[in-house]
Amino acid sequence: MIAAGCAAALTGCTPAGMRDPANELPFGNVDLPAPNAEVPALTPVAGWALDDRGIREIRLYIDGHLANTARVTMSRPDVAKTFVNYARGRTRHGFTMLAGFDIPGPHTIVVQAVDTDGATRDIGVLNVTAVDK
Repeated sequence: MIAAGCAAALTGCTPAGMRDPANELPFGNVDLPAPNAEVPALTPVAGWALDDRGIREIRLYIDGHLANTARVTMSRPDVAKTFVNYARGRTRHGFTMLAGFDIPGPHTIVVQAVDTDGATRDIGVLNVTAVDK
């Protein structure tokens, strides 16, 4: 009886879509910067993301630390045309945000898409070299 109560309490804390086997993981691509690019200390990170239920946010991690977030607000008719079933008649699937590097040298960028139910997927992992401060 106690175990059932604990299990019910735990599932009540989980967003509905997190345990929904029908919920697909988000997917997308990072268009900028290019892998292994030399970049300035403040550089744009841009791309697109889609999901069967919608994208809540895009997260940018630099060297394992959350550095920025963005929403999919940029028009990407090319993506909507290619993924008609996921676009659902909309074209705003693109994102852009700034990555800032405190020190010159090699850095790892991870871009993660989060769907409206909280499911996440890394849509880009890039190694870049910051060339100035």
